[in-house]
Amino acid sequence: MNPTNLKEVIESLRKELAEQPNSADIHCNLGIALAESGDLNSAIKCYQDAVNIESRHIPAYTNLGSIYRSLGKTEEALVVFEKIIELDSGEVSAYVNLGSLYKEKGDLNRAETNYQKAVRLLPNDRNAYFNLGNALRYEGDVKVAIQCYRKATAIKPDFVAAHYYLANALKDAKRIKESADSYAQVIALLRSPLGHNTNGVHMFRMSVAHKAECLYELGEADALRKFITDSAKIDQANIRLATLSAFASHQYKVKDLYPFCGDPLSMIKIDNISTRFTDFEKFKTKLITYLNGIPQVWEPSNATTKQGFQTEDQLFDLQNDMLKQLEEIIWQKINQYYSEFKSLPSTFTSKWPAQRKMKSWYVRLVQGGHQDPHMHNLGWLSGVVYLKTIVSPIKEEGSIEFGLHGYDYKIINENLPSKQHQPNDGDIVLFPSSLFHRTIPIRQNTDRSVIAFDLMPDS
Repeated sequence: MNPTNLKEVIESLRKELAEQPNSADIHCNLGIALAESGDLNSAIKCYQDAVNIESRHIPAYTNLGSIYRSLGKTEEALVVFEKIIELDSGEVSAYVNLGSLYKEKGDLNRAETNYQKAVRLLPNDRNAYFNLGNALRYEGDVKVAIQCYRKATAIKPDFVAAHYYLANALKDAKRIKESADSYAQVIALLRSPLGHNTNGVHMFRMSVAHKAECLYELGEADALRKFITDSAKIDQANIRLATLSAFASHQYKVKDLYPFCGDPLSMIKIDNISTRFTDFEKFKTKLITYLNGIPQVWEPSNATTKQGFQTEDQLFDLQNDMLKQLEEIIWQKINQYYSEFKSLPSTFTSKWPAQRKMKSWYVRLVQGGHQDPHMHNLGWLSGVVYLKTIVSPIKEEGSIEFGLHGYDYKIINENLPSKQHQPNDGDIVLFPSSLFHRTIPIRQNTDRSVIAFDLMPDS
């Protein structure tokens, strides 16, 4: 929720509470709003007030227990979730939380007992099993999550999402052959990326890529090459498959059979945009001050940023003149990039998106900050603009390194190619989204600020 709107909600709830001080629901709702604003101590008091007014107010107990968990107060959280079970022995989420808390304490037997109780309480409903599987996988109990996904697919054999998440859970559990078979089931059900919504396209492409990764991990080189060849006949724009294919072809010392981008390391473009501004130093200082004031997340769970902050990926949607000016320059550099590389034979250039959009986000790394090797499977062309870099870097700190290896792919041939760039303020780096890249950890007590972006097909 927007911080301004959240403040208005809190003020409104406080007024309601002044008129109805004995309303447990209002106390609970105010606690939710305060927790979202980051005021956890006040939220705790609201939840405690709610259960003091209404001793069986399970939503207040649940939220109170969740806050205790987030604060690492394991014993307090255990008391709360045990209380919920005492009030309602059929409350599935309480058993899941108890299982996770006991797992954190190292009591795996009691953790398993509570997870299994949650499973037994579910009705014979595919969505219930699917949702619990997701919750358990998030909590780190892959074993019981797999049971839930299997129950969901047994009830509805063509439940694509359940097959997909089952495959992911099996991959997490290092049950690679079973995982490959489950990905194959998703591929068979969806058949191609065509005719599906965005989620369906994502599940198809990721299932194809993950099955290829499984075949590589299993050492089935011939089966992998055939699978990549067959997959290319259906879809030549699977970015993650392109990543695996480029790596595997290097490891096996054979031609890359996937046509997206055969030599991504040769398609890195480095430029500098500081001369596009009358006073770049003033511009970037003002922009960084603005960016540091918008909502950011420390080490977001869905990103590779470590020891750093990151915003959501709609940066250029903000109504800010500095960002608009920078966005225009980035689009110009993207067009120049395409003009330079468009004659090269690859799907990357021949199928360059006619309808396209851009996702963008701000990243600020502090001392120790880095990013592990990753690629952008939803992108086409990726890039980064460096606003603040490391002055007098030590041992390449803060530099960007490109390579073919990442995601713990098994290394057969250790002679891995890579390229590295030590950036300066104002540098812009453009590269295919299928290319692995990472940031070398920052050693000094300083920070590094960039705007990263993906050019994506808008369809």
